[in-house]
Formats: sequence, C-alpha cells, structure tokens
Amino acid sequence: MTQRSRASSWKQFVVGTGFWAVGVIAGVGCAVATSDDTLDAAEAGVEASLESTGSRTLTIAGQTFGLTWEDDFGGDLNKGQPKSYLNTQYWTKENLGVNFEQQAYTNRECPSNPTNWNYCVENGKLTLLARKEPLDCVVWKQCTTTSECGTNGTCAATGYCVYDQNRNGVYDHEECAPFNGTANAPTNGTQYSSGRIKSDEKVEYRYGYIEFRARMPFADLPAGATPPNGMWPAIWMLGANGTITNGGRDDSAGWPMNGEIDIMEYTQIKENKALYPNNEAMGYNVLWRELPEAGELANNSGGWEPNACSSWPNNGDAKCDGDVGGARATWNGKTIDYHQWHTWGFLWDENGFKIYIDNLPQNGGQPVGTFTIGDGATEFRQPMYLILNNAVGGELGCLGFKDRACTSSAQCANGAACVSGKCQETASSCINIDWAAHGDKAKLEVDYIRWYHRGSGYPQAARAACQDSDNNGVPDNLIRNCGFNEDFTYHRSDLFFDGGAGLTEVINEGGTHGFVQWVRVDNGGWATHSVQVRQEGFQLQAGTSYKWKVDLKSNAARTLPVKIVQAHDPWTVVASFNCNVGTGWTTCTGPNFTPSATDTYKFEISMGGAAYTGAQLYLDDMYIGTTANACQPDCTGKLCGGDGCGGTCGACRTGSTCGSWGQCVAGTSTCTPSCSGKVCGSDGCGGTCGTCGSGQTCSSTGQCTSTCTPSCSGKVCGSDGCGGTCGTCGSGQTCSSTGQCTGGTTTPRRLEAESATLTGCFAEAGGDSGGKVVAFEGNDSICWSNVNMSGITSATAHVGAPYSGGQAQLKFNGAVIGTFTLNTATGGWSSPSLTNLTTSVATSGTGTLCLAGLTHPNGWIFSVDYLDLK
Repeated sequence: MTQRSRASSWKQFVVGTGFWAVGVIAGVGCAVATSDDTLDAAEAGVEASLESTGSRTLTIAGQTFGLTWEDDFGGDLNKGQPKSYLNTQYWTKENLGVNFEQQAYTNRECPSNPTNWNYCVENGKLTLLARKEPLDCVVWKQCTTTSECGTNGTCAATGYCVYDQNRNGVYDHEECAPFNGTANAPTNGTQYSSGRIKSDEKVEYRYGYIEFRARMPFADLPAGATPPNGMWPAIWMLGANGTITNGGRDDSAGWPMNGEIDIMEYTQIKENKALYPNNEAMGYNVLWRELPEAGELANNSGGWEPNACSSWPNNGDAKCDGDVGGARATWNGKTIDYHQWHTWGFLWDENGFKIYIDNLPQNGGQPVGTFTIGDGATEFRQPMYLILNNAVGGELGCLGFKDRACTSSAQCANGAACVSGKCQETASSCINIDWAAHGDKAKLEVDYIRWYHRGSGYPQAARAACQDSDNNGVPDNLIRNCGFNEDFTYHRSDLFFDGGAGLTEVINEGGTHGFVQWVRVDNGGWATHSVQVRQEGFQLQAGTSYKWKVDLKSNAARTLPVKIVQAHDPWTVVASFNCNVGTGWTTCTGPNFTPSATDTYKFEISMGGAAYTGAQLYLDDMYIGTTANACQPDCTGKLCGGDGCGGTCGACRTGSTCGSWGQCVAGTSTCTPSCSGKVCGSDGCGGTCGTCGSGQTCSSTGQCTSTCTPSCSGKVCGSDGCGGTCGTCGSGQTCSSTGQCTGGTTTPRRLEAESATLTGCFAEAGGDSGGKVVAFEGNDSICWSNVNMSGITSATAHVGAPYSGGQAQLKFNGAVIGTFTLNTATGGWSSPSLTNLTTSVATSGTGTLCLAGLTHPNGWIFSVDYLDLK
C-alpha cells in the first residue's frame, strides 16, 4: 500500500481521507506465535464432502448460533447447475482504482456474455475470472472529431471520446462495472479485466460468525506446480459506515475510519519460493484508525497511515495477539495447498474477533489470528459488509515491486533487471501468466458464504444523553449518535480542507464525556475555513424554530466560528456565533433561529488559519433540534426495530427477524429462503424471489421469460402487440398508425436525469440531451423535487440498455403513478442507442417525482437521459 496525495484545493475528504485499500501483509516483525505456520492435511480442506448445504445452527464454545443469511451460489457444489446470474438482492458489482491494481472490473456475467465473462454462477459455485484484455472504462475526453480520440476511439454524439480497446464491438465503458464515487476512481489503460462484488446496502450486519469455502487461482495446475505471479484474490469486509446511504442511516466515514478486515487475502507471488522461501501466501489482516501513538507513522504531521496487524506501517499492533496491551504483534500469513478447497471462519463479537482456516471453531479449532477491539478500534463495533474480488498485479499481486533488493535479475520477479542493487519492477511487471494456455485458471472460486448470529444476542450501544435534550424518553436531536457511542456509524463529521490538512478519529477521552471526536490540524491553511469540521445532510423546515449547541475543547484557548449553513450553493448562512473555547470542555450554545426555506443544511466549525497548524480540537454532544423538542428518529446501536418516533431503523429480510438488541437474526423457522440466481418464483419458504412483468412468466429456473414480445420501438402511443400500450397522447392529440402523437401544441417539460437527486446511481456523459444516469439498479432512485404535475397526462423516459426487461416505477410523493418497461434492447447505454418509453399519468399537485428501479437479473436496469412531461 502506498500513500496517495491528499493535497487539493477545495477538496473534501470524508473524515480526512479519500481512498481505501486492502492491507499489505509483508516485511518482517514480531509474528504471533503459532505451533506451525503450515496447515497440515487435517486442516487443509481435504474433506469428505464438498456439499454446500450447511447446518442452520452451530454450537461454538457452548453458544448456539443461528443462520441469518447465506448465498450458496446455486446449491451443492459440482451438481451440474446451469449458468445463472448473481443474486442482485445480495450483490452489487463495482469498478474502482486502488492499490496500483492492473485490472478493470466489468459487469459481464456468463449467461449474457458466454465468451468473455468475468462472473459466473454455475455448478454450485461463483467464479470470478481474470482476463488479459485492454479496457478504457472512463469517459472523460471531449472531442469534435474521431481523429482526436486515438487508437480504437470514437467521438460520440455527446462530444466525448469513447473506446473499444478490446475490439469486441461494445464500448468499453458500457462493459465496465459502475464507480460510485466513494473511493479512488478507475483509470484508463488497464490491460486486464476481472470481477468484484460487494454486499454494501444489501447484506450488512454487526457481529456474528461468517463461514465461506473458496479455492485459489490456478488450482487446476498439476500438484506441486508453482503458480504464476500476479493474482491477488480476497474475501474481506469494510465498515458499512463508509459508503453510500442505507435507509435513513448516514454512512459516510472514510477509510480507514470505517475499518477493514481481510479474512482471506491471497498473495500468489509468495508461492514463488525463489522470492519468498517461507511461502506465507495465505494472508489475513486488520486495518483501522486510532489516536496515533509515538513512533507510529500517523503520529507525524501529515501522517495518514492506519493501524494494522501487518508489518506495514507500524510493525503490527498490540491488539493483534488477543489483548490490548503489551508488545506489538504481526500476522504474517500461512502456507496452504492452493490446489485444494479451504474453509474460513470469522468469529466476531463486541470484544474482538478471530480468524480460522479449515480448523473451524465449531470443531474446537484454534484461530490463526486473534484481535481485541478495546477503546481504540471501535470501527469494529459497527455493521460491516462483504467484498469478493480477484485483482491482478498491484501492491500485493506484484508484492515487493517498489523496493526489492537484488544482486542479479534472478532475485527479481519475472526476471526484471537488477540495477544498482534494486529490481526494476513495476506494479505489473511480475505478471507472467500464460494467458493462452492457462488464462481459464486465473479465477477465484467460492462455494458458499454464510453469516450466523449468536442466539443470546449482543450488547447494544447506549443512547447518548444528547439524543434527548429534555430527558423525557423521546429522542429530539436531528444529529444521530451525537455522543459518538457508535463511532462514525450515524454521525458524519467530515473534515473539509481548502489549503489545509488534518486528521480525525473517535477516541475514548475518559471522564464524563467518554467517546468524542478528535481533530488534529496538520496545516492550518490561509483562512479560518481552510480546515472545517462539518456535520452535513440534515433537513430543516421553513418557519420552524431551532436550537443548537456543541461541546468543544482545544489544546490551546481560541475563538471558533460556528455556523448553520445551506449545504449547497449559494451556501447561505442561517445562524452563526463565535465561541471562546479553552483547554477544558465548553458548551457552545448558538442563538435560536428560524430558516426561511425548507432545505438541507450543515453544522460547521471552522478551525483553520496559519497560526493554528498543530492545533487539536475535541467535539462531543453536537445538537440541533426544534425548540418544541419534536421527536427525531434515533437508531443508535440498531439496524432494525423502532426508531423512537413511530418509524423503523430498518427491515429484516425474509426468514429473519429483529432481535431485542436491534439486529436482524435468524427466524424461528428452520427454513432459509433460497433465491440465488433467481429473479422470480418461490424462495422455498413460502415467499417469493420476485415477480415478472406483464407478458412474462417465471421459468422453472426462476427466470422471467416472455410469452409475448411487446413492440414499442420508435412508438410513444398505441398498441404494443401484447394487449398493452406504448403510451397515450395528451389532450388534443391523436395516435397515428406509426405510434406517434399528432395534433395539439403541447410542449413537453424536460427533467434532466443528471440534475436529479440520485440514490445508488450516478451521472456521466453520453445522453442525447446532456449527460445520462447509469448504474440504475433495483431500489435505486432518480428524484426531482418541486415538480408541478397539474395538467400532466403522460411521461416519457429516454433510456437505453444492451438488453431488455428493465423496469422502473414512476412515483409521485411516494405513490406509483406509472411504470416504464424496456421490452426491446436498444444496443447500448449511450447516445445514439437510446429510445423513448412512455406511460400515461393521472395526478396533480406539486411534489417529488421519482423513477424507482425494479430489480433486473443483470443489475443495471437501463440508463436514463431525461424525463419529458406532457
């Protein structure tokens, strides 16, 4: 892992950083003592059966665990199941650029891409397959002619260059998985493709026992063969407080404050005994942020590095050997037989967690790594989600490429030159895979993943006093988790820099305040706003009176400007005051105020200025609520159940229930719904995996198939040929024989998709009218506010997709008023491959108009350019 530059004027960094990475397990240090770093035959996955069907209950150390969730990827292993899609109720594909990895992550699954897939659910397992092929996923360069676009480039009608570097007739950016903006963006020029999926926003839990079985790349090579260099598969977790938004939760802490747990992280180059004689290729690691200690890199001004159980960056940590004190310990990995299937266990509770390989806890096995949370690693008391990826090259794929010492090229990966005692390697130069002969083996295979929870439950974080200002038992603070009892899960406190720099973390300050937010100013910048702490994203109502306050202390007395500001341009200040803060805690109380406009606002504290480089600030008990103490939902410590105001903190999926401790747990029934690879039909427990649209039926394999193919290509009205309609015309208009509305003088009102509020999707260039919105999936939304629907009789969505079947509902103030269905593939996501879908509407008034995505087996439903109202 390498530090990325963080200096950028007017750049916002979510809680002080803007990148994620899977942690490095390299170098030397004080390793945790184990009896043997090589797994023996009894532990190495040589099992009597590879059946996927697992027990619905387990007993671990005398405690009963029930199965809360699983994906067995089509059933028992090696039973001949046909190709199917990933279950989009569980998984989302993503593309990003981290750790010098050399691949682009695509959206290609085997049912619809039989010759060039990167994801396949087949034969009772999931396969993530890497390929050698060039891809340019990012559309960024403007153009007027194709000659400006270079090799395999085309100047599209949008005025941007698009590419087909792998020359398969599909624009590269349409083959790539979406980038959602929460980590480093992908780059062009990649020479490999692969697969990466995450359960973020779909399957995220706190605590429990996770078990999965997997097999590493090149497992099909002959026994004893040394595999090629370059592959870096991992099954790991990130804090669910680190990405987008799930329900009402604001989950936007950055890495490493969200916490990372690498349960399985395989560095295949370590199988090369000429480079790594100890062959500790099977790694596992933990990365988090806590108050830096003397000697740790993050303790230096400008330092950003995490704490970790690997030798990088601080030679391990005291928490990595099962307690919170004593000497530092490191996790150096294990030697495995990469040809075999292996099973991992991850046992996690409020005190810490343990990682097992093959020798599982329900069988009395001993962990290969033990971690204790203590007060500093509170990231691991938050919900987390799963990530599965199969990377090529990069920090661990080509481990050692930055600093490998040598006396000859024989000591360098893939025979790189040895110059002045250093190997001349890059993040890709170690890759020596014979793609023609063995490219089909560059795959991570996963049999199943299961998540259990302890029947007796787990402790729930206590509600801080600042959630209830009048102490009447009813929460009244708009800022959730105001006392940091749950780290960053419900409390987004960004650091914003304009010429400044700094670091932040939640720490246990002790005394009456307990957990608080700590901020260090590494560069005060040129003005007070050069460093800001900001609580963003809360809505205030026009005409309502509000009160606000925050507890602060500093390492030196100073005056701090505190404001309530509009959270977007023109950044109107609606309330402000200056607070004199000393070295003891001060309650800074602002004047009551009444906003004139209903809008989204932020609570900001400016602490920059050249004189304040090196300053430290502590925050706690941030509060804003109505002067009438109106109820505000509070979900501290909860993922389900009541929010204290008559609403809910989240719903549990079919087959699970909300436990008394605010966590979804296994239901009382022994039945676990099974929808892997299915989009319709029975889930096996009396529920459904989804329903099919008009003119479709559900096949025996759980796929929607057409009984009639509606035809609306180029039509906005008239019959679709299957008993339905392609849309209706407005008042004074008639439908022609070609399906066009004629007569009348109505001019449509256009709502551009890229100007809407987007949830789960994002905008990019490539529409017929400005940009377009892509990565639009089930449960995503595209919403426009303050839309007057009076007199509107029809709505036309301008959309595109390379396959059919995409559906989205049109909702007005939450009520469904129409449905758009793409019955015929348009040939692509971008201009000129876009078409119109029209639905009649009958409503009136002014409010919020939304396109709400319905789940599609391919993930993406269709791109959306604009919505016309007539």
